[in-house]
Amino acid sequence: MFKKVSLLFSLFAVVTVTGASCVSFGGDKATGVMGIYRSSDQGENWQPAMTFPTVEGVKNLSGVNTYKMYRDPGDNNAVYLTTRGQGLFYTYDNGTSWSQVDKFKGQFIYGFAIDPKDKCTLYVSNGPNIYKTVDCSRTWEIIYREERPGEKVVGLAVDYNDSNTVYAAEQGGDVFISSNAGSSWALNHRFGLQLRDMKADPLTHGRIYVASYSNGLYRLDGYGGEWVGIQEPLKAFSSSNQFYRLVLHPSQKDSLFWVSKYGILRSDDAGQTWNVIHLLTPPGSVNIYGFGLSYSDENVMYYTGTILGGKNEHVRSVFYKTEDGGTNWVTKKLPTDTIPAFMLVHPENGNLIFMSFMTLGSK
Repeated sequence: MFKKVSLLFSLFAVVTVTGASCVSFGGDKATGVMGIYRSSDQGENWQPAMTFPTVEGVKNLSGVNTYKMYRDPGDNNAVYLTTRGQGLFYTYDNGTSWSQVDKFKGQFIYGFAIDPKDKCTLYVSNGPNIYKTVDCSRTWEIIYREERPGEKVVGLAVDYNDSNTVYAAEQGGDVFISSNAGSSWALNHRFGLQLRDMKADPLTHGRIYVASYSNGLYRLDGYGGEWVGIQEPLKAFSSSNQFYRLVLHPSQKDSLFWVSKYGILRSDDAGQTWNVIHLLTPPGSVNIYGFGLSYSDENVMYYTGTILGGKNEHVRSVFYKTEDGGTNWVTKKLPTDTIPAFMLVHPENGNLIFMSFMTLGSK
């Protein structure tokens, strides 16, 4: 069923238009072209994918300071974009046009999850609260409130085989589990360290990963099981504790990629051992915020290398591509001088890549 949302032309009642095609969001201090770009030829060329229909005409998202992107596991044409203070956006046509969820205008979206069995059921964290919709964003309800000042829900996940099992990770280290789709919650584990991301494994029932800010990776194998710390093998790689991205292989069981200040590591045994993906950039030399691989040919991989200045100002970013698993790489120019924030590769068309851009330090 194709999703339909009735609020499209009620969006942006309070948005200020700056110029013929750009949208400015109140409270955002970031500058430069950000938003979303799309390449249909493996990064050779990029085009803006930021069309945003409003009651004031067709605008674009070049002023949106992006955070993460999520593809709907039940709809390859649907992508959700979370932002650093401008709310939640979505496209149902692979970025040809975008809409905004009115509920979260002006908010930083820290966590997001889609029910793999019901594309209209979404979970969103704006920090202290978890919201849920069962009607494709038409209506929302708060299903969890965090009252501790400064605490944030930074990760959300839904079990791929049991939609009633929902996980939430807090920045301060607590992990909660709901066995009734968010109606009630139970403390699962208190790590006592800062967490940054959470992912459900689509190929292994009940498996969840949580990534910490600076203490490596942890794995839960089954509801009611014990968390396994798999950070020790990572200590063999300098600066690998400075986490950027965790990417699960879309088709190979137990295979995942750990992206850190060291570079890119691959494990084929659920994190017990790691192998280095050899990059053009030396270990520790760049920040890797964007990483993706082809669903059909795992030898095709992409990453971005970013150099930042002393106050997180952007110095330089480059796009890298390999077609032989990392033996050889080609470099390409990116379409904007802001920071590449996140990358998605289309599941069916490995030539199609989405890249979102951001600036740091505004929020």
